[in-house]
Amino acid sequence: MKKIILSLSATFLFNLSVSANIEPSTDFLQKDFKVTLNWLEQKPKSYAKDFFIIQYLEQENLSFENAKIAYEMGNGRNATLKKLFNKKFKTSAPIDLKCYRASIEELKKEDSKCIALGLSLPEATKLSKDDLNFFISRLDPYPTLKNDLQIIASSDPFNALINSDTNRFYRLFFDLGSDYRIKFLNKFMTPEFIEKLSKESEFERFLRYVIHDNNLKNIQKSLISLKDNKQLAPHIIFSLGINAVNNNSDDNAYMFFYNAFNKSYLKVDKDKSLFWMYLVTQNTSFLQELTKSWDNSIYTLYAKELFDVNIDNIIYNIDLKNEKTSFDVYDAFKWMDVVEDTKKNLDDAKLAKYYNLFSDESTLSHYAFVLQRYNKYKIQYFITPYKDEVKDLDVNKQVLIYSLARQESQFIPSAISFSSAQGVMQIMPFLSLDIAKKLNEDYNIYEQFVPKTNIRYGSFHLDTLMRQFDNNPLFIAYAYNGGAGYTRSQLKKGLFKEKSKYEPFLSMEMISYAETREYGKKVLANYYIYNNHLNSENKIALSTIFQSLVSPY
Repeated sequence: MKKIILSLSATFLFNLSVSANIEPSTDFLQKDFKVTLNWLEQKPKSYAKDFFIIQYLEQENLSFENAKIAYEMGNGRNATLKKLFNKKFKTSAPIDLKCYRASIEELKKEDSKCIALGLSLPEATKLSKDDLNFFISRLDPYPTLKNDLQIIASSDPFNALINSDTNRFYRLFFDLGSDYRIKFLNKFMTPEFIEKLSKESEFERFLRYVIHDNNLKNIQKSLISLKDNKQLAPHIIFSLGINAVNNNSDDNAYMFFYNAFNKSYLKVDKDKSLFWMYLVTQNTSFLQELTKSWDNSIYTLYAKELFDVNIDNIIYNIDLKNEKTSFDVYDAFKWMDVVEDTKKNLDDAKLAKYYNLFSDESTLSHYAFVLQRYNKYKIQYFITPYKDEVKDLDVNKQVLIYSLARQESQFIPSAISFSSAQGVMQIMPFLSLDIAKKLNEDYNIYEQFVPKTNIRYGSFHLDTLMRQFDNNPLFIAYAYNGGAGYTRSQLKKGLFKEKSKYEPFLSMEMISYAETREYGKKVLANYYIYNNHLNSENKIALSTIFQSLVSPY
C-alpha cells in the first residue's frame, strides 16, 4: 500500500494557489503539516474533527496513551474511528480467541463460558438436533443463549419464537440469517402479533428486512392488516403503503399513503405521499396539487411537466461582489461556524454579512447555501461553479458531475461527512487512494479538499460507473452512493425489469438502503434540471428519463 504523504510539495502549493486564485493559508495545506494532540484539542467535536483524529491515529509509532486521548476527543458516534482504534490498540484475550476460532467438535470439549463465546446463532442453525441438545445441556449459566438454542431446536421454531417476548423475536429474526428467515419464519402473522411488533423500536428495522425481500411474502401480506397508530412515524407508514402496493392491495396502500401525507412534516415527504396517492387511484387532482409545490423533486417536476406548468423558483446564476474573499474555503471548521450561524435568525443583516464575505467565485457555493437557507428552500439554486475544472468534459459528464456534487456537498470544498468522505464530490479516502494508484500519482489525503483534484478524481471514478451502468443517471447515482456491487445486487433482484403502472417508481422504493434510495431520486431530479439547463439543444423530458430506467441485468 502506498504510504499517505502528509506534507504537500511546493509544486502542489503553487498549483493550488493558481487554480483556486487564492493563497493556501489553511494549516493542513502547508508543507510538513502533521496532526498533533494540541491541534486537535483546539477543534470542536464534529465529523470534521473525527476525520482528523483518524489521520492522527494512522501515524506510525503512536503510543496507546496518546491514541486514547485522541480517540476520546471524538464525537462518539463514528464507526470508522472506533473500528480503527480497536483494530490498532485492542486485542482479545488468548482464551477468547481460542473460543472464537474453535470448531464445533472443539467447543464440545470446552466449558460453558467458551461455548457461549464461540457458538454463534447462525452456526447453531446448521447443527444437528443432537448437537443442539448437547450445547443446551451445558449452558445453564447462560440462560439467554440456552433459550435461543431451544427455539432453534424446537419442532416448530416459528411458533416457539412468536410465543416468546418481542425482544427475543427481533433479535433472532435479525441474527439467524436470510436463509433461516425464509425457511422457518416466513409465515402468516396475526394482526394482534403485528400490532405488538409495531410498538417496539425495532419495528422499522424489521420492515427494512421484510419489505425489501420478496422471499418473505407471507410476512409482507401480514403487514397489510396493520392499522395506523400514534407510534408509527410517517416514513414507516409510507413503507407500509409500498408494501401494500407490492402485494396488490391498492385500497390499503391508499390509506397508508393518506395517513403518511397527513403525518408528514417535510414537503418532500408530503409530495411523495401525494404522488403515490395519484398512482394507486389515477386521480389527477393529486398531480395538480403537486404542481403547486415549491420543492423540485422527481414527483413535482413530473407533475409540472404533465400539466405544462413552468418551474419558477430555480436560479442558475448569482451576482457576487467580485472582490477577493477573506474566507478560507478549505477550512472545514470555519465552514461549520457558518452552518451553525445560519440555522437561526438568518435576517437581512446577516445575509448582507455573508454577501460581503462570500464575494468571489471560490465562495459561490457558500453564498448559494446561505441564500437557500435565507429563502427557506422555496427558491432553489442550481449553480455551476468550478467551470474551469469541467470545461474540457463533454456536456453529459458535466451534467452528471453537477447533479452528484449538488447532492453530495452542495459544492462545498471543505465538506466532510460522518464517514470521512471529502470535498465537492465527497470521495471516501480508500477510493481516492485507489484512484491515485491507478493514476500513478503521489497521494495526499488533504488534496481532496481542493476542488481541482477532487473533481478530477470524481470524474475518473464516474468513468468506471458510466461504463458499468450504461450511462444511466439513476443507476450511476445508486452506485456512487451505495457502491457498484450493492447496486448490481439490487438490480439482479429483478428491480427495473417489469412493466406496470407503478414502474419505475415501485422499483425506486424497493432499493433496500434508505439513504441510497432517496439519494438516487434527488440526483435524478438534479440531472433533469441540469441537463435542460446545460444541454439546452438536447432537452429531455422527465417521462423519457423514466422510460429509460431499465435494468441491464
